Amino acid sequence: MPKITVDESKCTGCGTCAENCPSEVYEIIDNKSKVVNPDECIECLACVENCPEGAITVESD
Repeated sequence: MPKITVDESKCTGCGTCAENCPSEVYEIIDNKSKVVNPDECIECLACVENCPEGAITVESD
């Protein structure tokens, strides 16, 4: 399982990660992106590539 990190100091809660993730890994909670289904991540990096703030990192095991 990859390690997914959302830097809350950078995250604006725009929802781009949730919209682009094909595996529904993210939800916007309290105006911040939260990793709610990390086991579903397929490491496509759509979240990393589309986050306008550069707030998401995905590290392989």
